Amino acid sequence: MDDRLQRESFLERRHGRETPLETAARLRDELGIELNKQARKPLPRPVYDELSGED
Repeated sequence: MDDRLQRESFLERRHGRETPLETAARLRDELGIELNKQARKPLPRPVYDELSGED
């Protein structure tokens, strides 16, 4: 099985077991990253618009 198929298979198996928020929390824990209260607040919409080039 080539690498691409192995990755797709892994992602399919994992999909139903872990939400994106759980994945992010697990990775932060594994990497020793802690979020403060400010980091948990979403950015204002204009920030995303500026990053995407939309106005």
